[in-house]
Amino acid sequence: MNDSINITTSTIGNMNNSINITMSTIGNKVTHDSGDNAWMLTSAVLVLLMTPALAFFYGGMVDRKNILNQLFLSFICMGIITVQWILFGFSFAFGPPVSKGFGSFGWAVLRFGEVKNVDYSPTYPLLTFCIYQCTFAIITPALISGSIVGRMKMIPYMIFIFIWSTVCYDPMAHWVWGSNGWLKAIGTLDFAGGTVVHILSGVSGFVAAIILGKRHDYDPYSTTAHNLPFTILGTCLLWVGWNGFNGGSAGNASELAAIAVVNTNAAAASALVTWVVIDAARGHISVLGACTGSIVGLVSITPSCGYVQPGWALLIGVIGAIIVYCLLLFKRYMRFDDTLDVAICHGCGGIAGAFMTGLFAERWVNPNGGANGAFYGNPIQLWYQIIGILTAIGFASACTAGILLPLHFIMGIRLPHEDEITGLDLAAHGEHWQAAATRAAADLVERMREQQEQSGNATDYEHDNGTFELSYKPGSAN
Repeated sequence: MNDSINITTSTIGNMNNSINITMSTIGNKVTHDSGDNAWMLTSAVLVLLMTPALAFFYGGMVDRKNILNQLFLSFICMGIITVQWILFGFSFAFGPPVSKGFGSFGWAVLRFGEVKNVDYSPTYPLLTFCIYQCTFAIITPALISGSIVGRMKMIPYMIFIFIWSTVCYDPMAHWVWGSNGWLKAIGTLDFAGGTVVHILSGVSGFVAAIILGKRHDYDPYSTTAHNLPFTILGTCLLWVGWNGFNGGSAGNASELAAIAVVNTNAAAASALVTWVVIDAARGHISVLGACTGSIVGLVSITPSCGYVQPGWALLIGVIGAIIVYCLLLFKRYMRFDDTLDVAICHGCGGIAGAFMTGLFAERWVNPNGGANGAFYGNPIQLWYQIIGILTAIGFASACTAGILLPLHFIMGIRLPHEDEITGLDLAAHGEHWQAAATRAAADLVERMREQQEQSGNATDYEHDNGTFELSYKPGSAN
């Protein structure tokens, strides 16, 4: 029996505890730290939950004629990106690298056959790391869908997210998180995806919205949100799932994961309260605004959640909420049709969070991968963050335009005007989410009419002004 022992230390009072056996080899069988593996698999499930949560978050904010389509735009990413990730996406992002800029086909179709990897999963199977990172790859293109609501054809959209994930997301993930990625090598910090996920998706959404053009009924002063309970549900599920998004990025069930989870909730809470206070000062508290505020806090803390103290996390949430609130007010005058404000909430929120990482990071919080920021005697870290921000902005812009413009000239990406008016639920899917309820209501009224006539107490339904909620309330007491 050959044992491989990893010695870690923890301090309780003035006493140092010693040995933690994380992996052992018995014969040819390798066992792993069950706690780390359980936490990473749980985190993977939490992050996967975020994609349907995003579908409801977005779905409640769109016009009722596009709700099924908006739900589908997120849902289809769970299929397309998972297939892409298994075929070659994981290998492009984290496989044996051919350079500091690119992975390879070395792990295509997950044929690596490894049970451990010292760079990515030293205490649990590499497949666990693979599925965890897959959930990040799924939600990133799903975020872009909020910028193109009701305007893009379905087949070009599906082609776009497949190509975009391959040429944009996978290389960026390698640059920032890969074992020899060049942005990681120069010192850019991104703990859980502020650059890789949020800046990429926000900028790509911005470029896609410009290429597609405005909706035919675009009005910067109105909202088409049809079901805010959907949005609240999506917000709450996103908040819960974000604990796996950030906490799992620690890579193990450690004190670093605890810090990341605490910081995640701290920033979300402070941003939510900040948004509500600003709304109250302006005269009304918007439920949609409160949902947006908490998401902005989550976005802002993502790049730094494993590098800062909880006190800084509270401040990051406040600053992120104020910046995005002001930008959304200014957007009305720009008359730019980013339907669900992906560019501002995710793009600008991610930029603000990445920048603040360069200010508030402390090496002691994450000794193995962190660095001191400008507030702690290391101003050069701010420039490393700016390099990462500018790289993500430029690369996402080039990739998105480089994919959508050829698709536009080859097959057309913009929905026909008449289909846009009808809505994609019917135009693209041939379905309507309200159809069953409408038929049920009509059948109920008809049965009530028949019963009234049989009893001799017929009601003049033709002039009745009753309404349906959970039950029918006749306009007449009789």
